[in-house]
Amino acid sequence: MEDLELYFILGQDAFQAITTWKDWEKLLLLCNFAVMTRPGYQQDGLANILPPDFSSRFTLDQEIDGYRGPTGHFIYFRHTTFLDISSSHIREMAKTGQSIRYLTPDSVRNYILKNSIYTK
Repeated sequence: MEDLELYFILGQDAFQAITTWKDWEKLLLLCNFAVMTRPGYQQDGLANILPPDFSSRFTLDQEIDGYRGPTGHFIYFRHTTFLDISSSHIREMAKTGQSIRYLTPDSVRNYILKNSIYTK
């Protein structure tokens, strides 16, 4: 079996709060992170998000535009188009009966509607 790389993909808003997560240090050393930009957030480097003693263990690799950690895993910041979508916003829209078409795959939208998820 070939080796697979694990990526944790999250929005920059969630990454900004990562130090509030349980065992966040272990998680950042366990796999690669792809942090997707969000409207209203600037990417100022790890030193402005993580404590200095931890962020200093990562080095910026210009070639891949990411930070290499001591375990060889990376933290990438990736710029996306600014379509301001979040899971909490989608839940609120579904709860109030607004259309979530084009915000989720059809199969997810159909499941939410069929099972009255968020409207109970």
